[in-house]
Amino acid sequence: MLYLLNDSIDIDDVFECVPSIIITIVVSFQLVNMMINNEKIKTCFKTIEEDWLLLNTEIEKAILQRHAKYGRYLTTIYTIFIFFPALFHFLKPVIMTVVENDIENVTKSSLSRTSKLPFHVEYGEKLDQHFYLLMLHCSLAVFAHFIVIVAIDSFYYAVIQHACGMFSIIGYMLENIGKNDDANFHLEIKKIEDDNYGIALDCLRRHLHVSEFIELIESIFTNMFLFNLYTTMLSTTISGIQVIMNLNNVGNIATPLSVYFAHLIHLFLQFWQGQFILDYSDVPYKSICRGRWYYTSRRCRKILLLIMSRTVSPCKITAGNLVTLSIENFGTVLKTSMSYFTVLRSFQ
Repeated sequence: MLYLLNDSIDIDDVFECVPSIIITIVVSFQLVNMMINNEKIKTCFKTIEEDWLLLNTEIEKAILQRHAKYGRYLTTIYTIFIFFPALFHFLKPVIMTVVENDIENVTKSSLSRTSKLPFHVEYGEKLDQHFYLLMLHCSLAVFAHFIVIVAIDSFYYAVIQHACGMFSIIGYMLENIGKNDDANFHLEIKKIEDDNYGIALDCLRRHLHVSEFIELIESIFTNMFLFNLYTTMLSTTISGIQVIMNLNNVGNIATPLSVYFAHLIHLFLQFWQGQFILDYSDVPYKSICRGRWYYTSRRCRKILLLIMSRTVSPCKITAGNLVTLSIENFGTVLKTSMSYFTVLRSFQ
């Protein structure tokens, strides 16, 4: 930030510094948000633990395990993709130092100390005096940002996939309701003997429970997502401008290009998980339609209708209750980002 107050900088320097500043602000905001919602996060973990303990059959456990493994797989892939931009920032000072030591007749003006750091800093005359300590400090800062981003997003993927797994279990139970009955069933069967009614009632309770769990997730992330949405659009726009600015200098394209794709992947996966919730919250409705509901009692059908009425309005994750996280809205965000790019490009 202090570097931008330097009188000698130009618009190109501003475009180069802003993405790093935005990333720092976003990571700080995310960290503070998670600290504020500490008790809600504990409640999420407690809910997940209780859900696992309440599973009745091996099939239910297998369904939830499948979603948990998918969440872990998604986290691994995401970590690898996000690691590369961090790696570029780590390697940049090392490569620049090697270049300076190996190439003869390199002047200070052509290869400054600042250019060998992961990002621009302003320490005045102390930069040369404590250069290697500052390089270590900057590298640790990049690593800390990487850890915070991956940790928070991994938690988000885990809770979303757990909610999807619970919807899948409810769908499995509803789809198999009335499976063991035939045309000779009794519409007025006694409640104590009505197994299908018990299953439907259990599904209704679970559906209410999962809906509350998603509302809890929403309350944790909604404000953070709104802040991330606008800052990420701005950062990706500026990173795109940096790429355009350095088309004639291939060596300077790698970092802004990697940051651009990291932002894009980060934003896409957030919206994609929101799409998962929209899709899986509709599973109970479709499962009832596919099930043998016509072989159930009247009281059971009333419960099934109640479940169907609750699924008319799907569960969703939003950014500040303004933007629903979905693939369709992700496309809208990309279009908006391109509009920002066009406007800012005109100032360059």
